[in-house]
Amino acid sequence: MARRGGRARVCPTWQTPAVDPGPAPSPDDAARTEALNPGDEPTTLSRRSRRERAGSSYPALLGVLALSWGSSYLFIKIGVATLPPLSLVAGRLFVGLAVLLVVAGITRTPFPRDRRTVGGLAVLGAVNIAIPFWLIGWAEQHITSGLTGILQSTSPFFTLVLAATFLHDERVTRGRVTGIALGFLGIFVLSANDLADVASAAGAQRLLAELAVVLASLAYGTGNTFARRALRDTRPLVLATGQVGWAFAMIVGLAFLVDGGITVPAVPEAALAVAWLGAVGTGFAYVVYFRLLAGWGPTRTSLVAYLLPVVAVLLGIVVLGETVDATFLAGAAFIVAGIWVVNRRG
Repeated sequence: MARRGGRARVCPTWQTPAVDPGPAPSPDDAARTEALNPGDEPTTLSRRSRRERAGSSYPALLGVLALSWGSSYLFIKIGVATLPPLSLVAGRLFVGLAVLLVVAGITRTPFPRDRRTVGGLAVLGAVNIAIPFWLIGWAEQHITSGLTGILQSTSPFFTLVLAATFLHDERVTRGRVTGIALGFLGIFVLSANDLADVASAAGAQRLLAELAVVLASLAYGTGNTFARRALRDTRPLVLATGQVGWAFAMIVGLAFLVDGGITVPAVPEAALAVAWLGAVGTGFAYVVYFRLLAGWGPTRTSLVAYLLPVVAVLLGIVVLGETVDATFLAGAAFIVAGIWVVNRRG
């Protein structure tokens, strides 16, 4: 998802913007600082030491982010076992929004009131959160959490095509076309068994669920492209909080329209799923994400794309007893290879 603070640059595929930290100090600035503070070399060393310690923590933060987002598929699977998908999403967004509002309050982040930005956040809330969250929740009623994680990782392919079509600031090179082709070959391989079994009710249901996850990836790609076009200068925390707030309102309305209301978790597993998805998978994950973008940059932060499907598959196997076969591994390999080719420089 594209998020920006100040003026931002966007990474081609996973839309991880580099937050501009401001101009670097010049040698003259350093000389003036030394003149004003003679003998404060230990302070300079202390600052450098703090920066080095912070830098050494970024790989750990990347792992935390991968676990936070990658585990979401596991908890969605647990949640939809007893909750309607819309109720699960509503609970998740309620908790996540509360976390983000607390962070915004602590940091005294101002929120925009102009119609253009507010309207853009509403569109982003629908396309980037409400629609894909609902589709993924519905899909996990019928397919495994690991398969969902693998299929959802195809979002960069849609983002690249849409950005090249509507923004004209992405080059679709021969290599990237190859990467996209590998990704969609992976989708075909993963869906091959259900395509062959489409005549049966179970096979058709699984195939529709797989299609729903792919459509969710398309929605994410559309949201990324829209954010780059319409909300390029919006602060990252505003971008996150605004779209989560709008998505929560939309999902609550849909829940009353489709299900007749919100179902409250009745078993501890469902309550845990809502709490984890909201506090960790939404609120906390955004905070970590922004921290990595600001301190580590977009390129290395985008490595999370390779970790998410791995986390989703492993947790599905270990916690839920899901199984994988040779076809699954082959499809997953094609998709991960496609992501690597699309992200490769040159």
